Amino acid sequence: MKRIPLKNKVMILSVAIALLLSLAACITSLDQEPSDFEDYLVVEGFINDDFGPHSFRVSRVSRFAGIRDGGATPLIDADVSIEDQNGQVTVLRRETVRRKDLFNEPPGCNIMINFVDVQTSYRTPGSFKGEVGNTYTLEIRTLDGKVYRSEPQTMQPTPPLEALDLAFKELPSLDDIVKPSGVEVLAIWQDPPEEANYYFWRINGTYRISTSEEGLPGGTCCFFDPTDNKERNCWIIERDLEGNEIAFSDDRVNGERISTKVAFIEDNGLRFASLTLPEEKLYHVEVEHYQVPEGAFNFYQNLNILDEIDGEIFDPPPLSIRGNIFNINDVREPVIGFFGAYSVQKKDIFISKELLKFRQRFTNPCGDCRIRAGAQVEVPEPYQ
Repeated sequence: MKRIPLKNKVMILSVAIALLLSLAACITSLDQEPSDFEDYLVVEGFINDDFGPHSFRVSRVSRFAGIRDGGATPLIDADVSIEDQNGQVTVLRRETVRRKDLFNEPPGCNIMINFVDVQTSYRTPGSFKGEVGNTYTLEIRTLDGKVYRSEPQTMQPTPPLEALDLAFKELPSLDDIVKPSGVEVLAIWQDPPEEANYYFWRINGTYRISTSEEGLPGGTCCFFDPTDNKERNCWIIERDLEGNEIAFSDDRVNGERISTKVAFIEDNGLRFASLTLPEEKLYHVEVEHYQVPEGAFNFYQNLNILDEIDGEIFDPPPLSIRGNIFNINDVREPVIGFFGAYSVQKKDIFISKELLKFRQRFTNPCGDCRIRAGAQVEVPEPYQ
């Protein structure tokens, strides 16, 4: 059984590229000469058989990109489309999202100052969804005339989840007072008897926060925010939670009933702190369960191996991290990404107060709650 973090993020891609370039000359050779190319196309995203929109991020990473800053530049003028085996073409629309979701705490002040974050993605129409048995190909056309195309991907069925289970987890700590904690999420399903099945998961969460005009006891919001419209009660929707994407192979448990950890929901002092929700519904967890082809599993495994390289003599050697997307006129050009078409099975569960042996210290946030990442005032479906 193999379990690896699924690192399909621009930051990790940048790290992988930089490490490849810095170590390849002294350890091993790549499929192409890095000096031939000034930058690398990076593609993130996949489709499933649920209604869209399905989002893709397309960017370029310089071969001299810094590891710390990621070095990714979004492509904002590409033509992106998906074609099925019948010639039906779906054009993706470019969307730029501006959100106030980065925060700082000025010295001696409890208010969180917002900054503007800009993210560009390409999205399918909301009515678009894949179908099991259909074959899909991603195509990207750039302003400089280059055409990138994925290998055709046929959507295979995913076995349903039987159940989810929860377990409180206290993390190791040298601090006797502050002990990090959270909740492990386990997925249970029957693995098909066929050889070589591969899986990964995406985790979504929902909880409620209430903000005030005061921060910590005795403190006040000393920064005047002209955008504050006095909205104090919000729902926070956490989609595709960071650090909770795990890839899994059934090589040692083929055909068995499997129970495995798919997520850890850390108690950050806010997620399980609501005083207005029923105690049995403090936090809602949704698990998206996918069966993926071996190529996708290997691609993410290679990214994970590269992420673990830190330059020590006993580190594993660099290797090719090319996925299934290519420049149709120059297959030597490195393209980082794997286009997938996966069937999804979903299951959800609530985290209750009873499950938590203790909760982290709660700090009441200040200001208009709508400036927080993922915030909305409309009641989400799990709580309706």
